[in-house]
Amino acid sequence: MCKLLRFTSNCMSTSTKIAKWVERKPIILARFGEALSESLYNNARGFEHFTIARPHSAFRGFKVPTLCLVEIQIHEATNCYLATATRKGGITTFDSRLTIKKLRPIGPSSLKELERRVTDTRFKQHLRERLPNDDNFSVLSPKLSTHIVELLTRDPDNHPALDTALALLPGLRNPPNNIWAQEDAIHLAMAAFGIQNQIPNEVVLKNGATSGLGMVGTLLYEDNVVRSDASQLPGFDAIAPDVTGRTVFERGDERLIIYTANRLPLEEMLGVDLIYINETRGNIVMVQYKMLEEERRGDEGSDWLFRPDYQFQEEVARMQFPPFEGTVMDYRLNSSPFFFKFVKRKLTGSSPTAFLVSLDHLKQILASPEAQGPRGGIRVSYETLDGTYLRQSDLISLIYSGYVGTHRTQTEALAPIIDEVSRGNRALVLAWQSNRDSGNSEEI
Repeated sequence: MCKLLRFTSNCMSTSTKIAKWVERKPIILARFGEALSESLYNNARGFEHFTIARPHSAFRGFKVPTLCLVEIQIHEATNCYLATATRKGGITTFDSRLTIKKLRPIGPSSLKELERRVTDTRFKQHLRERLPNDDNFSVLSPKLSTHIVELLTRDPDNHPALDTALALLPGLRNPPNNIWAQEDAIHLAMAAFGIQNQIPNEVVLKNGATSGLGMVGTLLYEDNVVRSDASQLPGFDAIAPDVTGRTVFERGDERLIIYTANRLPLEEMLGVDLIYINETRGNIVMVQYKMLEEERRGDEGSDWLFRPDYQFQEEVARMQFPPFEGTVMDYRLNSSPFFFKFVKRKLTGSSPTAFLVSLDHLKQILASPEAQGPRGGIRVSYETLDGTYLRQSDLISLIYSGYVGTHRTQTEALAPIIDEVSRGNRALVLAWQSNRDSGNSEEI
């Protein structure tokens, strides 16, 4: 979620972590013949998660979880994928099962081409000896595994695949808060649409870009993402140059499109905004992420606080709609689209402690005596709220039913909203929900 220079630096850290990992758990090679490759392509979740059984001896020496390079043959052509072998275990007296997840395309396009790119004579010979036959597996040496990681890292187009592999190696991935928040915003948008683990109909990533969508999709295409979308969505041209990914989900006659985009370098990003536009209900909901900092109180335990600053005041000042004319025909509990998601900075799991409040409620909280700190400062206190807030499931239900967010006539304000948000120092996630025949979701 940063510009190319920053991502290159970050990927060097990724490369170092993975290289150290494969020294202990070397890379596995797999080559699938045409029949097995076709079966994988025809399986709806094959590129996200598949298992394969072989005699125990076929997987001897495999230490998992670790990286797996998979060559697949389709119509006399070959493609190479980087994946993660996550589990190995016996299933019968004679056979073991290997679980492989998240196949992501990489260059070179074949294991043989990978061998040609290895210049070290000893490594080249060792790799040649370890290349498996069709429908077979092999494992590399620790030193050759490290060399292969370094070789893959030299191609920037391989960085997203390496990032995905890193995310599946336990204990290695500790994403910055803004990256975690973008992924969380994607899942919030999916849940508000009424889906959890559904396979997307389409995933497109900008060539060489990193996006939270990298962990979502089953089919990845490299493309100049959403270039044509700028002419389809009002105001979208404000963020189109920075869009890094696009995914499409379909359910009945409805379609959910999620875009990810980056605006400024990582150190200047303070959070992630989710803009959820529900054409079915005619409502817009926006969620801004803020981190809670731990404040220890000695023997009295600790509290989690958010302290508003000048930038926060500027952000809140932008949270308003232009005047509009029209008759309000639909019902809302609250027609303000703005909500804040406060997350404890200490991310100890995939679902850290978080709560949500509306903008109106937040203003009331900050104006209350309870928001006054011992030194006169203003803060939001997790302990003081004492459960008076929304959980994520609460907000999802309200968005899905259309009980919160703008009235249908206010959707005309979409263009200035996107323009204002895109000027902020945050990563942006835009989820556009519409009827599939509305004309707002044409293919790229």
